[in-house]
Amino acid sequence: MTVERVSPKVPKPLAVFIFLLFWAIAIVAWCIANVSNIPEVQALIVDLGLIFAFAGFAALFVETRRGFVAILVFSLLGVALFAAGDLLRIQLLVYFVRILGSAVAFVIVPTNVLISKLRILT
Repeated sequence: MTVERVSPKVPKPLAVFIFLLFWAIAIVAWCIANVSNIPEVQALIVDLGLIFAFAGFAALFVETRRGFVAILVFSLLGVALFAAGDLLRIQLLVYFVRILGSAVAFVIVPTNVLISKLRILT
């Protein structure tokens, strides 16, 4: 007999609130990026806004607490990679994380949610 662990569901209004909050943080980050005189810090602030935008969009499609924890972990990993790439001027790393983050948030997460809801009759 196998035991299936079920992650608790997250209410949809909470996901929408997280989406709106993270997008508001992203827009504020993009607006205040020019406050700094250091170009690397400006780039880091803009990229942190991207992380919040990606996480906010992905939060709309995740339904379990485990999914939200995964978004948090990947967002923290993205922040660390952006900090390393922007402050050390590693352009390849910065562009890689930008492309990977947008692909995961806008393509992979919604596609996985759609596919997981499909039922195949056999």
